[in-house]
Amino acid sequence: MEKLIAALSAVVIVVGVALVGHAVGTDTKNSSSVVAPAASTAPSSNPAAQAVTANSVAAGAGHVHGGAAAVDDRGFSLLENGVQHTHTLTKAVSPADRVLLSHQLELARQVALQYPTVADAERAGLHRAGPFSPGLGAHYISYANAASNSTGVMDDNAIRRPLAWIYDGTKSTSRIAGLFYMTSSTSPQGYAGPNDVWHVHHNICIKPGANGVVDAPLGADHDATTAQCDAVGGNLLKQTEYLLHTWVVPGYESPEGVFSHLSSAITCADGTYKTIPDVTKVGSRTTMCRDNAE
Repeated sequence: MEKLIAALSAVVIVVGVALVGHAVGTDTKNSSSVVAPAASTAPSSNPAAQAVTANSVAAGAGHVHGGAAAVDDRGFSLLENGVQHTHTLTKAVSPADRVLLSHQLELARQVALQYPTVADAERAGLHRAGPFSPGLGAHYISYANAASNSTGVMDDNAIRRPLAWIYDGTKSTSRIAGLFYMTSSTSPQGYAGPNDVWHVHHNICIKPGANGVVDAPLGADHDATTAQCDAVGGNLLKQTEYLLHTWVVPGYESPEGVFSHLSSAITCADGTYKTIPDVTKVGSRTTMCRDNAE
């Protein structure tokens, strides 16, 4: 049960990232890469090209040029208290790695499209963990894939077994947007090339439910206190295993990069990233969006 809870916490983490959270990002292939969001140029819509693009925040949070008015990023820079998991520079990819990466991302896209809608995911036995969050989407866990990847090597078998499928909402018609992976390795080799950034989260409140389902009653990325977690009958997970998002679905390519932690392509129904101010008030809501819709 411990491993299952740890696995689900990973998903739980994702589903609530928009909450006022504290996350630690670690680039296990290069150097530490937790940086404040920065403006970026428009990326290629090709997932393989995105993977080798600097994962900078395209929302343009409050950037001023030559006295011009600050750009309204619709709340994107406030997600995770303004901390984004991103590369500060584009990492070079060798020709051999580029060929392999192209194969891996095409396979990941096929895996994602196995379940085009939430209804398809639920029919396949996947269960939602936590609410929808802008930048993160809604995570539907495959308990059959809950056993952690112990090596962090993303071979074809590992790519076919994500921990969760990510959707742009919680309705039966909500569409697939990406995949979510987890590994117990502290130095995952990951995808080909140096551009996938794996991360961990701390102090996540998780709550086992009926039939082995695990939820995150305070949101997945909220740096919860013991008192807050006790109040909702949950268990405080001190640290998750290493996690990775992979945004490979056409139409949902992340402007921040194919492996970005947060994607500005995933918004609330009103087109913003604004979340409720008090994460302890999630209650029975299915979304962290302030407009209570997704």
